[in-house]
Amino acid sequence: MSKLTLLCGPPQSGKTAAGIKIAQEIYYHFKGSVIYISADTVTPFMGLVFPSASEKQLYSLGEALEHTSITKENVLRHTVPLPKADNFGFLGYKAGENRYTYSRPTKDKTAEFFEVCKSLADYVFLDCTSSLDDPLSVYGMAAADKAVQLVTPDIRSAAYYASFEKTYEQIKGKSIGVINITDKDLYLPVGEVKAGFANAKYILPYSMYLKQQYITGELTHKIPDQKFSAVCRGIAGAVL
Repeated sequence: MSKLTLLCGPPQSGKTAAGIKIAQEIYYHFKGSVIYISADTVTPFMGLVFPSASEKQLYSLGEALEHTSITKENVLRHTVPLPKADNFGFLGYKAGENRYTYSRPTKDKTAEFFEVCKSLADYVFLDCTSSLDDPLSVYGMAAADKAVQLVTPDIRSAAYYASFEKTYEQIKGKSIGVINITDKDLYLPVGEVKAGFANAKYILPYSMYLKQQYITGELTHKIPDQKFSAVCRGIAGAVL
C-alpha cells in the first residue's frame, strides 16, 4: 500500500535537499518507486533542482492541477523523471511561476490528485511549504502516513516551531524528528536542541558534497558522502 510522507520544517532548514536524498535512499536502497512533490511557489522547485534544463524538459505541477479531472496520464505527463532512473519522478512549479499563476485547487481536487499519485508510486513525498497554508500542505498534514520533521540548531528554528506548535499537533505520533546541520561551524547547540526537540532521533551531519550539489544545481545526483547517506538511509527505513 502506498504511503504519503511529508517533509516539514522552517525556512532554510535544508528540507528540500535532505528530502531528495531520503527519497533517493527509498528508491536506490529499498527499491521503492517514488513521486516527489514540491508545493513551493516562493522558490519554485524546478528552478532550484533543474536550473540547467531546457523549457521543453520541464513541466509544471500547476498545469497538472488545472485539469478538470486528475488522471494518471495527466500526472505522468507533468512529472519530470529522475535522470537515468525509472519509477522516480518530480512534480513542482517552474521558475517564473508563483502562487498567482494558477487557480487554487479545491479540497476535492487536491485529494483526487494525491490518490492518483499514490496509485502510481509506492512512496509519495510531499515537500511542504514552511507556512503550511497551501492546499497541498493542508491536505498532507491531515492525511500523511509519516512526516519527516526537520529542525536546525538555531533560534530561528525554535521560533518557527513555537509559532506552529498547534499545526504540528496534527502529525503527532507520525513524525520522525531530524536535526539537520546545514553549515560547518565551530559550535552548534545540537545537544540543547535535541533535548528540547523530543522526537529528534536522527542528526544529519554537515555535508560539503551536498552543499556543492545545492550550489551547482545537481541535487538529483548521487552523493559521495557515506556518513550522510547512512543517516538518510536510516530515516528512509523509518518511513517504510
